[in-house]
Amino acid sequence: MFQIEIRNGEVVGKNKKLSKEYMSYVRDLLASPVVQRMGDFIQHGSTTTLDHCLNVSYYSFLTAKKWGADAKAAARAGLLHDLFLYDWHERPIGKGGIYHSIFHPRVALENATRHFELTETEREAILRHMFPYTLDGFPQSKEAWAVTLMDKYCCVMETVSGRVEEYVIKPAISA
Repeated sequence: MFQIEIRNGEVVGKNKKLSKEYMSYVRDLLASPVVQRMGDFIQHGSTTTLDHCLNVSYYSFLTAKKWGADAKAAARAGLLHDLFLYDWHERPIGKGGIYHSIFHPRVALENATRHFELTETEREAILRHMFPYTLDGFPQSKEAWAVTLMDKYCCVMETVSGRVEEYVIKPAISA
């Protein structure tokens, strides 16, 4: 199961110990109305921005743990990395289309900073998660690399999930 789901305060279908640790890092963010608003916008395919950020957050948490990095910072930055709160598909002036890809990390960082206390590591991961597409710099920390790489992975998985049949070559059946 790729898509992360939270039910009754636990990550569904995942290791209970890891789920408990992960939830201790992000519970306050998930309870926030501003984070919940991300559920109103579609990100990739039919995946909401909240679900995308939850995916990136959980897989960044696991990656950071594996790398011996700050799993809490990776989890929190992953959850907030796309806190831009608009529908980029509608192409609002200065925000949609190609501009969205370039500028949304700054918008997300501004929103996250306005609503939450962030560490420098979390700020860096949010700002630089679109590397190499943006000019905000090369990720310096393991945590920023975890969020950057998991964002790309989750984007691909979310975009093709439900559309896999379109890409599968079906063998011709001969009579």
